[in-house]
Amino acid sequence: MVMTPPKVYTDINHRPKWDVHNPHSRLGQMWVSSLRKIYNPIGFHKGYNFPLFIIGVGGLMGFVLSRVYYFDFDGTFSQDAIPGEFYYYRSGHYKVGILLHLAGVLPGGFLACLQFIPLIRYKALLFHRLNGYAAIILLLAGNAGAFMIAKHAVGGSLSLQLWIGVTGSMITAGLVLAYVNIKRLQIDQHRAWMLRVWTWAASIVSLRLILLAATRVITVYGYTYHTAIRCAEIHYMYAHVGVPDQGNPTGQIYPQCTMEIDPTTGTPTGGSVNPATNTQTFVSVTNMGAGPENAAAMVRIIFPMAGWLALIVHGLVVETYLWLTPAESYRLRTVSYERQVEKGMRPRGRFKDAGLTGTRVGDAPGWWSLPEGDYAEERRRIEEAVVAKEEG
Repeated sequence: MVMTPPKVYTDINHRPKWDVHNPHSRLGQMWVSSLRKIYNPIGFHKGYNFPLFIIGVGGLMGFVLSRVYYFDFDGTFSQDAIPGEFYYYRSGHYKVGILLHLAGVLPGGFLACLQFIPLIRYKALLFHRLNGYAAIILLLAGNAGAFMIAKHAVGGSLSLQLWIGVTGSMITAGLVLAYVNIKRLQIDQHRAWMLRVWTWAASIVSLRLILLAATRVITVYGYTYHTAIRCAEIHYMYAHVGVPDQGNPTGQIYPQCTMEIDPTTGTPTGGSVNPATNTQTFVSVTNMGAGPENAAAMVRIIFPMAGWLALIVHGLVVETYLWLTPAESYRLRTVSYERQVEKGMRPRGRFKDAGLTGTRVGDAPGWWSLPEGDYAEERRRIEEAVVAKEEG
């Protein structure tokens, strides 16, 4: 018996009715038309860029606005910080560092979001430039603050210090390259490096999501980990949540915190010490428990992993986006060429770009940087010069 395939009803263009890519679909046309009324007025001309803008820039803007209350440093921020984190932020250069970090990254992130609105880039070029300089300075200041607090941020483990160092160095180097290229009118490279920098910086948003997910998984499945925390920090955690000194349970939960230790031998001397001032002794704290030190242990264990994973994901995402948009890079490269010629930064027809590109510091061919007509003319001139030299 011959089986006949089921009948599929099609439109006049012989497209299946379930084909959502049908350009003559009234529903599809209405959807596209409605979206264009939203994103065209703010300068978007390609439909795929708008949802990416909502996800990326919208996520960063939402995160920044949700953290504005951090400027209430001694009030809301001190209460909302990771348990024990504020122990180091009360004074000294660690306080200066965290204040510098907050004062840099929060307003800097807000201003950076405005940079990705096409209408501002096209219609308010002076604002775009000034706003860009402000965002760069603020982000560099925020980086400096992060470096200052790295030793004790979220426990200060070596893996976390390395993450802060690598992320901060990448962002700083990216900002320098973006600045150098825009001063050399290499707009395509300026775009690429700014996209990289702010995508890397926005990994802090994904870090929070990974942190929440990992905390949930560890709690549900009962995975137990341990981390070392200073006795004075634990005492401060309980005092910070309102437990008075006479009722502070640090000494009962961790008897080692009350023992005086000989710093040369590491053995108890038989004397006692106040846990509030015991900065020499570290105790092993599990992530499972109801105390603030247990919550701190959970975050300190997960945070480095979440930071590295978020940075890797964001790095792959931005490189994929740049790889998928070569036409925009080429368009900006040709615009850069005309502006460089106009400003006298390169002769017309010269193969090497004025900025830091593959034609200047690498082995990219001449057609990489020249429009087709100028490339053909330059090749003809070079060939004529070679022939004339040989004949001469």
